[in-house]
Amino acid sequence: MQYGIINLNLIAVRKNNSAKSEMISQFFFGELIKVIKKKDNWSLVVSKIDNYEGWIRSSQFLPISDKDYSKLINQKKRFCHSELLIQNEEKINCTVPSGSLISNCKYLGYSYDLDNVSINDLEEISMTFINSPYLWGGKTKFGIDCSGFVQTVYKIYGKILPRDANQQAHEGFKLSNISKSKPGDLAFFGKTLKKITHVGIIISENKIIHSSGKVRVDKLVQLGILNCDSNEITHKLQSIRRVI
Repeated sequence: MQYGIINLNLIAVRKNNSAKSEMISQFFFGELIKVIKKKDNWSLVVSKIDNYEGWIRSSQFLPISDKDYSKLINQKKRFCHSELLIQNEEKINCTVPSGSLISNCKYLGYSYDLDNVSINDLEEISMTFINSPYLWGGKTKFGIDCSGFVQTVYKIYGKILPRDANQQAHEGFKLSNISKSKPGDLAFFGKTLKKITHVGIIISENKIIHSSGKVRVDKLVQLGILNCDSNEITHKLQSIRRVI
């Protein structure tokens, strides 16, 4: 088994081994991977963080030994809450996106300022993404989908969740109704409970923050998401789950 670490600030994860293939997710700086197989200039890999599988360019990660891999996965993890400027020994700068695994900076030859790298409030973290545009497969403030938003916010907070909404819908435990919910709970939406297509984070005052067109705040009612602009139900509520 070959192992690797992402040594670029952000890379695309593709469905197939082609630059024209659909981007299904993104891997952050410092993320550890296992290589399943290689084809041409591409590698089929699995992320250590959430076991998400996809194709990445073989030139976009640094191969590492199994000894270093084991050492890195056992060290305490630190994720940055906002874009962070890091610098290597040659004084070359690199800006990494929020959610990057900066505890692996030293291994990759980078250093960073320890100030302002963590926020302990989940709602405060989520609001730093407000107005970020929707991007299928995206996980950053420059483009993010609904489940990528939830996963990244919770990762910064210290809780690792699966990548996709239908996977996240099995985490934690289900609440009996909306009145039992509190800030930090997850709300799941879709045509049926078995076909979850959207997810958002419940915040204060019966509101929800989610990525739909952009990261936005709307009202959460028993039927679903009440869009604050159109005053219409845009997503049908199927379940609410507590994961923290």
